[in-house]
Amino acid sequence: MAFFIPGEQKTRPGTYFRYENWGHPSIAGADDGICAAVFRSNWGPVGEAVMLESPADLARVYGTCLCDCEEDHDEPCDCPDIRTAVALEQFRGGARRVLAVRLGCENEAKRGYFNLQGTGTPATTVMQLTMKYPGERKFDVSIRRSLDRAWELVLFEGGTSRVLERIGFDGTAGSLYDAAKRSNFFTLGELELSNRSVSLAAMQPTTVTPGNEVDVECADYNAAFAILEKYNWNVLAIDCDNCDDKACNEDVQWLMKEYLERVYSEGKFVMGVAGSDNIATQDFNSHQVVYVGNGFIDRAGVVVKGWKAAARVAGMIAGTPSSQSITRSVVAGAVELTQRMSNYQYERAIEAGILTFSTSPSGAVWVESGVNTLTEPDSSQQDNGWRKIKRTKVRFELFQRLNDTVAPLVGRINNDPDGRMTIVQVGNGVCNAMISEGKLLAGAHVTIDPHGPAGGDSASFLVYADDIDALEKMYFTFKFRFAPEEE
Repeated sequence: MAFFIPGEQKTRPGTYFRYENWGHPSIAGADDGICAAVFRSNWGPVGEAVMLESPADLARVYGTCLCDCEEDHDEPCDCPDIRTAVALEQFRGGARRVLAVRLGCENEAKRGYFNLQGTGTPATTVMQLTMKYPGERKFDVSIRRSLDRAWELVLFEGGTSRVLERIGFDGTAGSLYDAAKRSNFFTLGELELSNRSVSLAAMQPTTVTPGNEVDVECADYNAAFAILEKYNWNVLAIDCDNCDDKACNEDVQWLMKEYLERVYSEGKFVMGVAGSDNIATQDFNSHQVVYVGNGFIDRAGVVVKGWKAAARVAGMIAGTPSSQSITRSVVAGAVELTQRMSNYQYERAIEAGILTFSTSPSGAVWVESGVNTLTEPDSSQQDNGWRKIKRTKVRFELFQRLNDTVAPLVGRINNDPDGRMTIVQVGNGVCNAMISEGKLLAGAHVTIDPHGPAGGDSASFLVYADDIDALEKMYFTFKFRFAPEEE
């Protein structure tokens, strides 16, 4: 007994075997809940994508308080100037994960530093401690004896008693140099061999010379977008309102729109959310861009508007399955609107493709209508369903799941009637799965395109699908009478 290759003729008499998979590939599922965030910060890796699983990850990678409030925070704070609030608001909106990119260009000269000195007289610098990332984040450093270690270097959040890191060593420069290689916050400069045995001087918490702010220009947003392009995510939000130059702020929003449209044409089915401090017109006219026109105040009295409100909506969109709509979804933690509007203003906003917040009959803050900025659909390709976030999400999901399901078959089956029918069957499997999930109406199916190419290495197919809208408008007719008629 032995194995054989198809078409192979064996020499010896006997039994020969081979095996193959005669089933269809598994149906790809939806991959919701992943946001992308682009922001400025005073700490963390620059120009590098970092996948965050929670707000705690955000604090670990980019710090907790990134402003000058000088409070001791265990988690990212709600200070008005915190730039990483883009990612924080996405988590609060419902994102499962956030792919974060800190804006700017790496510059070692902009990192904080501290000179570690020996115990000799006069004291001399033995080696330099340099912070891992550029930026103005404040740190204090101390060298002291420890109960469980001979000596330890302790790094504190600047101006507070909150310990960020402890590095144990035996009191000599060489021991600290070796132990500090595992530090998450700093590196140690070159240590001369003759200084390895030098004892380091003990010291109370002392301020590390802070680094400098990383300059951010409009072009840095394009660079960050290019980094995001390598990863899978659903909805993007940016901190463009932080630009001092209003023209630059508007340019960045347009850069985002152009980026989204480019990657969409290349097969990346993603959206982005922008915002304004107050109701304003928009002319994006894109089913990929959502524009938030007002904001809200949360329980802590923090005003969430503009880019912060946009980030919250991005999290809500990503975290809501396509079988559901964000229309009239309550905004977690919101207690009041920043701007109350009339019925006429809400109608005009919806017609203009601007997403706004309103209040429920019980006073809860919720999303008025889940619309994107598409106001003039291209009638040759788009119906009015593309104007709604939910329906656009369903269609993007159908694109992605069909692609992910048939991708393993590319180049693996023959372009003959049987091979093309395999694609039809697999595609119908995706449609049926989304029908059962309440995303498509019954009858969605895939068929071979009778007018498309079906020869060589190419074949064409048609996908017929009706995505399900949410019930948003209910019309009741009340019939009254003065008295029931006597029988």
